[in-house]
Amino acid sequence: MAIFRLATTDDADAITQLTAAAGAGLTTVPKSRADVVACIDETARFLAGEKRCERLLFVAFEGGELAGISAIIPRLGVDRPFYSFKRTRHTRRSTKPALSVTYETLQLTTDFDGYTELASLFVGPKARGTGVARLLSLGRLAFIEEHRDVFEDRLMADIRGWFDADGVSPFWTHLTSNFIAMPYEAADNMCMADGHFIDQLLPSLPIFLNILPGIVTECVGRPNDGSVGAVRLLEGAGFRRTDLCDVFDGGPAMVCEVDRTLVARTATKVTGTMAMDGPANALIFAGQAGAFRATLGHADWHTGQVATHCAEDVGSDHVLMAHLASPKSVRKAVGKLA
Repeated sequence: MAIFRLATTDDADAITQLTAAAGAGLTTVPKSRADVVACIDETARFLAGEKRCERLLFVAFEGGELAGISAIIPRLGVDRPFYSFKRTRHTRRSTKPALSVTYETLQLTTDFDGYTELASLFVGPKARGTGVARLLSLGRLAFIEEHRDVFEDRLMADIRGWFDADGVSPFWTHLTSNFIAMPYEAADNMCMADGHFIDQLLPSLPIFLNILPGIVTECVGRPNDGSVGAVRLLEGAGFRRTDLCDVFDGGPAMVCEVDRTLVARTATKVTGTMAMDGPANALIFAGQAGAFRATLGHADWHTGQVATHCAEDVGSDHVLMAHLASPKSVRKAVGKLA
């Protein structure tokens, strides 16, 4: 099984090789070695007790090979605002003539300042469809659960927006590029270093969607085809969609209160271990800071026991387990939070 933990300096080369293949639209995924090293340095500063670190980078290894990465940004808006577009519907009416019009606008906003962000999830081609993406996503929630005092009470996730078959973002092409006159990938790369150009160039006044090509409206809040699974996974973990979207590709933003995540609501202490086999039905985790480990494995929810090898993999006496989402729990979670 794959093991989830914080990234270290020894992981830098493997991460760089893995993320070099990450495509456009994965704005927060570090793609150069310099960016990877910077993220690992931020993680080390967090472990040293620095409260203002910008990012915690995690890795998942399976069979000694790096399978994917993910990250947590502890607090948005510390060094610069975190910008999104907020979608709003308007209706206007006249009496003479008796006409009405309904239209939508996008307004630049910083509504997510003060949130903790789940970011940078990227799975290598070999590990896709194996459960590693679920571990990389839910493992972050387990880490937050074990370090509540470090993170904010509200969580968000920015999902990659829709790109066409040619790898082009219609949202960027027909909207954002009119204000940021550079190729998408160039702007994408600049965001990793400094995103101040976003608020300096994008208009502060509302943008009227009804005077733009219809494809722009279709892209607002629409996840990329390859990100639909990530949306469902987060919905199963307690997240819900919002009326905010990414300023580059229009991808949806999702939110959840930290005590309403699936992990927070179902985490319980493991009572013991036993030799057992079965499908992964639990997130199993233990440890603090650099010693934190998580994996997916089989648990007996009636007795509170987990497979012995899973407990050994996370390496601690105080082992916790939490439920994994299922199609049924997805509907239940969305229904409760709607």
